[in-house]
Amino acid sequence: MSDYFAFDNPFLLFFLIVLIPILLYDKFSSNIKSIYKNLPGNLKRKLAISKIFFRLFLFFSIIAMAGPRWGITQAKGEYRRSLDAVLAFDLSRSMETADAPGSITRLEYGIKIIKETVSLLPEIRYAAAAGSSRGIAAVPLTYSNNAVLDLLDTLTNLSISGRGTNLESLLDAASGSFLDSSDTARVIILVSDGENLSGDLMAALLRCGEKNITVIALLTGSKDGGLVPGIDDIHSIPDRDNMEKIAAMTGGIFIDTNAEDSSEILVSNLKSFSSETRLLGNKKELKSRWYLFVLLAIISFGVSKASLLQTSFLQTNLLKFGMRFK
Repeated sequence: MSDYFAFDNPFLLFFLIVLIPILLYDKFSSNIKSIYKNLPGNLKRKLAISKIFFRLFLFFSIIAMAGPRWGITQAKGEYRRSLDAVLAFDLSRSMETADAPGSITRLEYGIKIIKETVSLLPEIRYAAAAGSSRGIAAVPLTYSNNAVLDLLDTLTNLSISGRGTNLESLLDAASGSFLDSSDTARVIILVSDGENLSGDLMAALLRCGEKNITVIALLTGSKDGGLVPGIDDIHSIPDRDNMEKIAAMTGGIFIDTNAEDSSEILVSNLKSFSSETRLLGNKKELKSRWYLFVLLAIISFGVSKASLLQTSFLQTNLLKFGMRFK
């Protein structure tokens, strides 16, 4: 394509070939010549003008459908969003554990890091899923980060009652939040201590891989663990190996929230997925001109018909000589 002239649908220009046999027939057909020979001069001129402008109508219509462009114009600035991220929160009872006296719970710490991430990367489209024994889609993919932040505030104050942990169900609910029609990168950020008591986790990870979904495993909880509140003598230790396996099977990364730079690592990794997210403000493009040819086609068609107005004699002669006009 030229930098000065181009077509959106250049293949439609092929139909201009149709005009060649039409013009050759007008020029060399013996039937046309014999019919014109017997027509009055005034009628010949009107008929010739009508035919010329009808051919121009066909020509301009084909050019308009091909979508001609020329002349440089400024493209409208817009955000290109290249990443969709689903936040998946494990709401099992072990996530209520405060691993050190006076510290916040595992869930609260995970939510804290996610809030920082959403605030630092507002251009990403987010969704959210949550669950313990059964995962559910809590917030659909949205450009409104406030909807996600409101959910995080709700989760912080939520009284968790689920005793089981089914990460398969949670990952399935999260992966179902993505739009099939979107061609963006897909990431699930799993906030969990890694404990999994039911479901087929490996099967869920394989399904994520088939859908080109990357899982970032955000592990919460200390290596020594802590007592689960409300359950006598249950000491919960985060399953680091399980979370590392989850990340490795989908090409994601494992992040231990005990690391001081865990939030920075998460933000940096998400930025690598959304490297194409930017404001398009200086893009130049060729200006669309198809509407000019539509206007020319309408004018040509009008002239073609107007040239035959008040010529009832034409219809009589056409029937007499058996000519089919157009």
